[in-house]
Amino acid sequence: MPQALSLRSGRLGPGEWALGIGSVLLLADLFGVTWFRSEAPLHGAAAMLSQRVSASGWQSLKVLGPLALVVSAAGIAVWVATATRRSPALPVVLTTLLLPVAFALAILAAVRVLLDPPSVHVAQAGGADVIQTQPGAYAGLLLSIALFVGAFVALRREDADSSATSRMIETIDVQQSPSRPPA
Repeated sequence: MPQALSLRSGRLGPGEWALGIGSVLLLADLFGVTWFRSEAPLHGAAAMLSQRVSASGWQSLKVLGPLALVVSAAGIAVWVATATRRSPALPVVLTTLLLPVAFALAILAAVRVLLDPPSVHVAQAGGADVIQTQPGAYAGLLLSIALFVGAFVALRREDADSSATSRMIETIDVQQSPSRPPA
């Protein structure tokens, strides 16, 4: 009979908590919050014509959206693996793989949100649209940075289980036998 998974929050450090909570919040922000909004001169008419005048992170970020989804899923996987596994091997491998991807996400999100907002395909009524960055985009940027920092902190933590420090590793003293001259 397979054993049930037991979650032990004592195994989770600040980095793992940042990864778990940040990943869930980034998913909610990515799919449920407006990141960019069009401020066209005829904004009301465009909305009445069922033209999109705002976009969430998932709708407006063709590359960053899937990357944020992967990083969030990996962050949740690290959280679950750390809380359920006795050995830190799998969480360390997952975190090691997550760290450069989370770094890339943070850099690309900073560029997209702060420097180069996307050309959201929103209402074209009334001429050129002015795309405004909404608070959801800044929250997504901060959460992306938090995931990178969480992965970094999780890797910097030296002991994965506080009970592991009470067990000593057995050492064997091996003395070298006197070398014999070659015959």
